[in-house]
Amino acid sequence: MFYKTLASAVVAACIATGATAETLRFSSIEPPVAFLTSKVFSAWGKAVEDATAGEVKVKIFAGGTLGRSPAQQLKLVEDGVADVAFIVPGYNPGVFPGVIVGELPFVVPSAKAGSLAMWSVYEQGLLEGDFDKYKIIALFTSSPQYVASKPEIRMPSDLQGRNFRASSPSLLAVIEDMGAVAVGGITGPTVAESLSRGVIEGSFNEWNAIKSYRIADAIDHVLEVPMGTSPLMIVMNKARFEGLSEAAQAGIDAVSGATFATAFGDAFDAQIAATRADYVAQGRIAITVPDRATLDAWKAASQPVIDDWLAAAPGRPALLAAYRAAIGE
Repeated sequence: MFYKTLASAVVAACIATGATAETLRFSSIEPPVAFLTSKVFSAWGKAVEDATAGEVKVKIFAGGTLGRSPAQQLKLVEDGVADVAFIVPGYNPGVFPGVIVGELPFVVPSAKAGSLAMWSVYEQGLLEGDFDKYKIIALFTSSPQYVASKPEIRMPSDLQGRNFRASSPSLLAVIEDMGAVAVGGITGPTVAESLSRGVIEGSFNEWNAIKSYRIADAIDHVLEVPMGTSPLMIVMNKARFEGLSEAAQAGIDAVSGATFATAFGDAFDAQIAATRADYVAQGRIAITVPDRATLDAWKAASQPVIDDWLAAAPGRPALLAAYRAAIGE
């Protein structure tokens, strides 16, 4: 449904090849019923099949069937265990450092804006990282992550001494700068358990993750300050892609890149709104929309980590400027 118009433009060329059908194994750590896997990734798989006139099919292996660890997904693609995988770059530090631009607090306003801007700076060649080793199907960001916690957190000072989790080194550094004990190594699927066991008192998460990973069952408060996003990727084994027919490659390209980013962003933002509305209606979680003074306090507390990131490599100020410009478009 997301891709019908663009996909139809390459169907005739794919039919002409008469190629034998290929099946791509798509690895996702999410449960099969999770929103991204069941709706967005499956829609892309159907779009690939349509765009290649059935020459290429996509079979999704959800719930970590091919490998349970989020940090393992990229290796699955490298080794050919998976042909395509859903990657959270924060679990592979140092491999795609450029995408951290999307993690920075107070930069990305929505999943669609962040995702399209990420693809834009990738196409401009501004992102640092080992992108050439893979076929990059798409780059995304989540919507902004909020402060999801058991105790009430209103100001940065309320984090003092608390065990708090984030999904990447840069956001862990933000937590540490605010006086909290930054707890790494806790993946999305284990956040709820870590909260329930008292290992952590909170985490930076957006509403879809709060629902998909059942974090909502283990928290009492959400403070809606935009503490960065989770950059996300869909990558493909490069040799596997290059081994397909030219028509099949064209079909995959037609429904990937900016097209996939648009579909992802529209779906993600709509799901965020619906999920948040559900939790508002339930009334169990106390949701706080911050006032200007609160936003300014969190922004000021986050700025030192942003400044450190910008100073760490010469191209980063230009990258952030280009990223913000692309968001503005």
